[in-house]
Amino acid sequence: AEANPLTDREKEVLHLISEGKNTKEIASTLSLTNGTVRNYVSVILDKLGAGNRIEAITRFKEKGWFK
Repeated sequence: AEANPLTDREKEVLHLISEGKNTKEIASTLSLTNGTVRNYVSVILDKLGAGNRIEAITRFKEKGWFK
């Protein structure tokens, strides 16, 4: 099995994305700036080799990393 490449914070951001939250809502929930959330999203997409948020969630689920 492949190791999950995401940090705990990145997993937290991806989980909120999977709940349908937008950048602003995620920033508010995690007490971050919108820019910081966008940076996390970029890193998540890069690490998962995904082109968009939906693809990232799908890949994460396919690997069995959602707990």
